[in-house]
Order: sequence, then structure tokens, then C-alpha cells
Amino acid sequence: MLLDILTQSVNEFQADCLKLCEKHYPTIHNQGMSEHHLGLAFSRRLARTLTEFGHPCDYAPIESMANKEAPHHYRISCDAGSVWVITHHMVSAGKTCREKLMREIYEWKEEYSYAIQPSDLLLILTDHWISRSQKSRELLHWWTGQLPDEIEEYKTQGINLYESESQMTKTLEQLFNISPCYLKYGHPLKRSKNQQLVRKYIQLYAVLQWG
Repeated sequence: MLLDILTQSVNEFQADCLKLCEKHYPTIHNQGMSEHHLGLAFSRRLARTLTEFGHPCDYAPIESMANKEAPHHYRISCDAGSVWVITHHMVSAGKTCREKLMREIYEWKEEYSYAIQPSDLLLILTDHWISRSQKSRELLHWWTGQLPDEIEEYKTQGINLYESESQMTKTLEQLFNISPCYLKYGHPLKRSKNQQLVRKYIQLYAVLQWG
């Protein structure tokens, strides 16, 4: 049940980002969202959705892992369990960036092992501006294990996507003996002129459950 509400919130968050983009254009178009704003905005969205489904909840930054001035890891708690949110802006999408993400998952798991319940979910929320580098153009395949069906539409925007030799799911299996129960990506920004998706900006989601 918690997973259903979380996945619905992910879909609704795409619409939230689009509205936010329209309100703060061109800042978000040029820079994307900071990890802090991304994590906070999603936590608020999930809290609203949980409340709408009859699950009053609280959300707060995870203090020990957070930059206290601009926290970007959150915990949303309700009677159905907790959703932990790790937000990560992938600057380059290269090996160092990917390893840093895995390290953040490890640190969260070590720090909060006493508090994680079987019903809890961990949402990994990342975003990235696709660049000309090969690692950047492999990121979507690394995350999902496949290239999108609309690959020609990426090419029309000057983006050639590549397959990645490594896979996030295999790395998670090797490091944590776990597989995501939900994977998704989205392009929540649109061009103001023709309303086309800005495919260079991508948000990536993965949900893990240790229970």
C-alpha cells in the first residue's frame, strides 16, 4: 500500500516540477533544482498524497546525514511506515558520481539500521543534465537496464544514448543483496515555445525495501 502511494506521488511530482519550472523559468531550465529543493519538494508532495489517502504524516530531514543549512535527505513517517528519501544530484554521471550514490545508501543503512522497519521504503531520487560525455549518455541505461523506446526523439534533440557495461541493479545486488521494487525516469521540464520535453534534463527514481 505504501509503495502504491509512493509511486503515485512520483507521477504527481513530475507535474509539480513542471509547474515549478514555469514559475521559476529560466532558473530551473538553466540550473535544474538543488538537492535540497528536490528532496524537500518531493517530501511535501508525498506528505500531501499520504494525507489525501487518510494517512496523516510528518516529514523531516535526516539530521545526521544532512547539510544542516540545506538538507537533502528526508524521512516521511505515517502509520503505514516510513519512506526515507535520499536525494542526489549527479553532476557528471561518471564512476565517481555513481560510487558516491552507493556510499550514501551504505551510510544511510549503517546509520539508521536500528530504525528501519520491514514496511519502510527507501526512495533514491536523482537528477542529471545529459552532457556530451559517454558516461552521461549511458546513465539512463545504467539506471533502468534498457534504452527508452523513444530513442529517436532523443536524437532529434542532439542526444545519442548508449548502453552501459555496468548496471545499477547489479551493483545494488552485489553491495546490498537487494533489487529495486520500482524504477522510473522522467523528463519533467518542457520547452516554453513548443511544449516539447527537455530530454537533456532527467530525473531518476528507484525504490528499495529491505523488509
